Amino acid sequence: MNIRRINRNSETDKLIVVLTHLGGIFFGFVPALIVYLVKNDGWVKDNARNALNWQLTTLVYYAISWVLVIVLIGFFLPWLIVVLNLVFCLVAAIRSSNGEYYRYPLTIEFIY
Repeated sequence: MNIRRINRNSETDKLIVVLTHLGGIFFGFVPALIVYLVKNDGWVKDNARNALNWQLTTLVYYAISWVLVIVLIGFFLPWLIVVLNLVFCLVAAIRSSNGEYYRYPLTIEFIY
């Protein structure tokens, strides 16, 4: 039986994790959810869990910010969340491409 072990530094794992983080910019929580449900590897699954928690947190932040926009208080908040999502996802993708573990700041832990 041919068993191939994938380690943390394999190029395939790095690519999956980078695409998971970058996918959050364009597709929200869907790429992270797919990787989280499909992969069983520890490092890849941990990164997918972190990305999924961040994307779910941004949904909560968007809901709060739009309520504040309706109340005429938070006109700039939705744009701030877009910029934070872009910056945090890019930093996470760069760090994970180097094999590092990255935790998003300001994240609510929905999934442990």
